[in-house]
Amino acid sequence: MDSDYDVLVVGARVAGASLALLLGEKGHRVLLVDRDTFPSDTLSTHFVIASGMMALKRLGVLDDLHAAGFRRVTRSRTWIEDCLFEGPAGPAGATMLAPRRDALDSILIRHARERGGVEFHEQTIVEGLIEQDGRVVGATLRTRDGERREVHARVVVGADGKYSKVAEWVKAERYDTTPALRPAYYGYYHGLTPLPETALEIFFCDDRIGFVFPMRPDEDCLALELQPEEYEAFRANPRELFEERFRALPGMAARMRDVTLENGKLFGTRGIENYLRRPFGPGWALAGDAAYLKDPSNGSGIGDAVSQAFPLADALDATLRGADWETTMSAYQHTRDAAVTPMYHWTIAATQRHDAAPEAITWLRAALVTPHVARRMIYWLADAMPDGLPPDVQQRVKATGPYFGVHASSAIAVAQPARDPDARS
Repeated sequence: MDSDYDVLVVGARVAGASLALLLGEKGHRVLLVDRDTFPSDTLSTHFVIASGMMALKRLGVLDDLHAAGFRRVTRSRTWIEDCLFEGPAGPAGATMLAPRRDALDSILIRHARERGGVEFHEQTIVEGLIEQDGRVVGATLRTRDGERREVHARVVVGADGKYSKVAEWVKAERYDTTPALRPAYYGYYHGLTPLPETALEIFFCDDRIGFVFPMRPDEDCLALELQPEEYEAFRANPRELFEERFRALPGMAARMRDVTLENGKLFGTRGIENYLRRPFGPGWALAGDAAYLKDPSNGSGIGDAVSQAFPLADALDATLRGADWETTMSAYQHTRDAAVTPMYHWTIAATQRHDAAPEAITWLRAALVTPHVARRMIYWLADAMPDGLPPDVQQRVKATGPYFGVHASSAIAVAQPARDPDARS
C-alpha cells in the first residue's frame, strides 16, 4: 500500500514533537497530530534536571527556552525536616529549568515544523488504527471540522501519553509494573518571595514531599506528594489543605505571605503508575509516557522523553532506509531498557521510602548544630563515597559522578583537597 507519510506521530507534546523533529531532519515525511490546541498546559512535573538540559541543548531548543524568560536554576536545596542541605545544580556553569508546558511544547512543535518540515495538525483526534496483513499501516483521523480521513504511514508512533490509545489498540505488553505510589497536587503561584540565588527546593517532611520549581520571574510551581490515605481529604478541600501543608514547611510561611494561586486552581492526581511497555510491534512504536512511565518525584520525565527520542529516531530511520524491522527495534528496546531501568527502580524505591524516625532526626540536628562537627561529618561522608554508601545510594552516586568529572575509583581523591586537617584526630 502506498503511504501518505513515512511516519505518523500521534501526540505532539515533548516526546512526540522531539521525535518528529529528529525524523524530519533526517529527511522523512512526518505527520504530527494532537487532540489539543497549542499553546496549552498539561499535567506535568515541569522540571528539567541537568542531564535533561543536555538533551534539550542537543535538540537545539534550549536557547528558545532561555529567551522565553525561564529562570536558570543554579542550586539544589534539600530539606530533611528542618535540616537543610544545599549544593550546585551541576558542574560549574550547569543550570536546570522549570518551563511551563505551554511554552516548551510549542517551541518543540515550531522547531519540528520549521527545521524538520513536519506537517502538524492540532485538534485532530485519532479514532483508530488501520491494519493490513497483521501490520499497522495508518490511522483514521477526525479533524477539528469533524472531517474523517484515512492516513497511511509506514510507521505509526504513539506518543499520546500514559493513557495512550495507540498502546491500547495494539495491546502493547506492560512489564516491570508497580501501582501508583503517592497522590500529588500542584499549582502555579505568583508572589512567592524568591531566594537570593534561584534554586530547586525539595522538602522531606512528615512523610510528604514538597517541591518549589522556579519558573519565570514571579512564577513558581509548588507541588506536594502525599500519602495515599490523605487523598480523599485533599480531594474534598484541595487548596486549603495544600496551602496549610506548604506553609508548614521550613521557611515557607513567610515566603507565601502574599502569594496568589493562578486561576485559583490546583491540579491533582491519585498517583502515577509505574511501568515499561514493549515499545514496538508490526508497523508501530511507542514514545514518551506511552512507552515508559514512573513516579514524577525525581523530576526526570521531560529529560527522559527528549533523551529517548534520539535512539528511537535512529532506529526508525534505519528501518525506513531498509534495515530489518524486528532486529533493529529489538536492539532499540534492549538499549532503552538498559538505559532507563536503573533510574526507574531507584525512583520507585525512593518514592516508597518513609521518612526517618524522629530519633534519627534528633541525632542529625545534634550533629549539625555545631559547625565543626557538621564539617567533620561531611568530610567523613566525602571520604566514604562512593563505596561506603548503601548499595542503592552508591549506584546513584556512581551514575552521577561522571557528570561532575568524577570516576568512581577516584571519588575519594577528589574529596581529599578540601579535607578537614584534623580528620585523623
